[in-house]
Amino acid sequence: MQSLSLAKRKFFARLQEKKFRDAEHLFVAEGLRTVRELLQHPRSQNNLVALLITTAQAETFSIPQSFTTRSFAASAADLRAICDTSEPQGIVGIFRQLVVEKEHVFASVATKTRALIIALDGLQDPGNVGTVIRTAAWFGIDAMIASAATADFFNPKTVRAAAGSLYALPLIRSTSLANDLATLKLSGFTFYAAALEGMDVRGVRPAEKSLVMIGNEGNGIAAELLGAADVKIKIEGDREAVESLNAAVAAGILMSLFAK
Repeated sequence: MQSLSLAKRKFFARLQEKKFRDAEHLFVAEGLRTVRELLQHPRSQNNLVALLITTAQAETFSIPQSFTTRSFAASAADLRAICDTSEPQGIVGIFRQLVVEKEHVFASVATKTRALIIALDGLQDPGNVGTVIRTAAWFGIDAMIASAATADFFNPKTVRAAAGSLYALPLIRSTSLANDLATLKLSGFTFYAAALEGMDVRGVRPAEKSLVMIGNEGNGIAAELLGAADVKIKIEGDREAVESLNAAVAAGILMSLFAK
């Protein structure tokens, strides 16, 4: 295992900045569970750039043979400089962001008789976004598309909440959700929007090709997008006890119902 140079440490530390992450097409994955799950994914074979591990963690974590040439001995101080948590868990992976061609994904789902896409409009909490990604992976969602105002897929908090599922489905950053929705509707998708004025989702029979959109934690879906919805849906509950559901929880319930 190689020693981590000061130059590499400085380079990896800059990945905390979104602008630098996007320019380099990299992201930081912290923690044993997240790193292990990412390494187990077939796409990690070419997409792992560096595995940084402390001596203590190396005693209990068996580095796969195919990754030994990309593994570096790091100190706790190194990892604190690279991670956004005060006490990193002793192992960090630097991975490449998957390059997703939106047109290719749209063409692929257009040929399917059954498909489910999740759209996010303005979710601000990276933890919510990461949880939705992991839940979408669990239910085999075909793709996720997010507005520019939605938290970064590769924010460190998003990565931790996604816990190793970032390679499990296509993640698309949209410059115009309205245009992308119009394209998907032309290929047979029915657009369901989560909204307070919607109908009880338990009374909805999902279309074979469905797109379900979740809006901002406080303001919901933008009016322009809401107006384009084919069906507005809501999850009924006791509003006297709880004002609203967490966005990620709501997304999970809807995915469970639509994935059936």
